[in-house]
Amino acid sequence: MDINIITAFQSFWSAFSQSSFFFYLRIAAGFVIAILLIADILLLSKRVRMDVTVAIYGANVPKFKKEKYRERWANIMKRVTDEGISGGKFALIEADRLLGEVLEKVGYKGKDVTEKLGQIPPGQLIGVSEVTAAHNISEQVLLDPALEMSLDEIKEALAGYEKFFSGLEIY
Repeated sequence: MDINIITAFQSFWSAFSQSSFFFYLRIAAGFVIAILLIADILLLSKRVRMDVTVAIYGANVPKFKKEKYRERWANIMKRVTDEGISGGKFALIEADRLLGEVLEKVGYKGKDVTEKLGQIPPGQLIGVSEVTAAHNISEQVLLDPALEMSLDEIKEALAGYEKFFSGLEIY
């Protein structure tokens, strides 16, 4: 008695594919494929959202409460108009402190603002050169509180901070 293996396999497959078990197996496989497809789409959409923020801002900018920073910036600017030159110098120091916090939130680590600013590649964020110049002025004020400055110089330095913060859509 000769058994043809190919014919036996074909008859087994034909019977198996007609069974109700195979029907339910195909439905289960369809659900698994649908779930994997949805998961893949969600992961890709998350990746695209991240790439869009990198394309817009030049860095992966995390979402943080900008209202808190807007209030602080408004108080800094109010100090300049209300208190004159001495208030303006203090406003420069506050703006520099705010800059350090924002850079930390964005992801630049370092012991001080100078080190954090040094980590930013050229052209990655808007207003880096202006805020670096403003930071240098703020450092001079910290080292010598009696430094002679005009209100226009203080406002110009604060404009550097403002340009940087507006680039990150904080102000």
